[in-house]
Amino acid sequence: MPRLRLSLLFLASLAAACGGAPEDFAPESGLATREDAVTIPARGTASTLDFGNWNLEWFGSTANGPTNESLQLSNARDVINGTDLDIWGLEEVVSTTSFSSLKSQLPGYAGLLASDATVTSGSTYYSSSEQKVGILYKTSVASVLSARVILTAYDSDFAGRPPLEVKLRVSLNGRTGDIVVIVLHAKAFNDTTSWQRRYNASQALKSYLDSTYPTTKVMVFGDWNDDVDTSITSGQASPYKNFVDDSLDYTFPTKALSDAGISTTASYSDAIDHQLVTNELKATYVSGSVQAYRVDSYISSYSTTTSDHFPVLSRYTW
Repeated sequence: MPRLRLSLLFLASLAAACGGAPEDFAPESGLATREDAVTIPARGTASTLDFGNWNLEWFGSTANGPTNESLQLSNARDVINGTDLDIWGLEEVVSTTSFSSLKSQLPGYAGLLASDATVTSGSTYYSSSEQKVGILYKTSVASVLSARVILTAYDSDFAGRPPLEVKLRVSLNGRTGDIVVIVLHAKAFNDTTSWQRRYNASQALKSYLDSTYPTTKVMVFGDWNDDVDTSITSGQASPYKNFVDDSLDYTFPTKALSDAGISTTASYSDAIDHQLVTNELKATYVSGSVQAYRVDSYISSYSTTTSDHFPVLSRYTW
């Protein structure tokens, strides 16, 4: 039996004896080490500012989501490394240890979770054991100016997950400027009460953006848990119709996915993972670049080993 396997069995036995889980005793650097790394074709380019948002389905949780945490971590690493984007918004990150291990295996990237001590009000609203939003970014392209949790007065409407706002300084193509990214994970389910909470959250978000960033490049991305053409709740308009109707100030590049009937998940027909941009950022959008990246073409049993959502990507000139 190979030495590595013997070591893992020993760790599992030790963990059971001590009342803990094997991952509590394994070194972080070993959580996702495997020889059969998945090759994912790149979608970012050196001259564009490339965004991706991805719900990682209970990432690092031993109680929910994919059951093989090491494999989920390895696949997430391979997708992010291979896709080669500049800025990622992530949802459903549970384990801070797994997130730290993921970062350590992504050369050139840094990142933070909403629960981090560096995030203003973050630890108040995000505990170590619950789903968290976060970002990853290339350090050669961006640096963090500030990070905070916003719209906390509407915590319930955001299902206890108020958005994470990060101000970044971007240097690309010889030009430096600032951008605001907001990672969102909205209330789930298609019942009317959940729809109402998404509607309330959308109204609060638009009011906040209108007053706080009227002339700023802003990207709001993540799992919106509803579509932008019509709602997943029967008989209801999209809770995000307020943004769709204000086409002078805001655009969902991902509405192209909705209009084309392209799903962003492995289980449902609707696009529920979206990207919203202000008109200042829309002006630099690379036409046709938005996509739900079907990485399940490269990862075996993707929906049970990695996530029930696909990464959603787009590119912008700078």
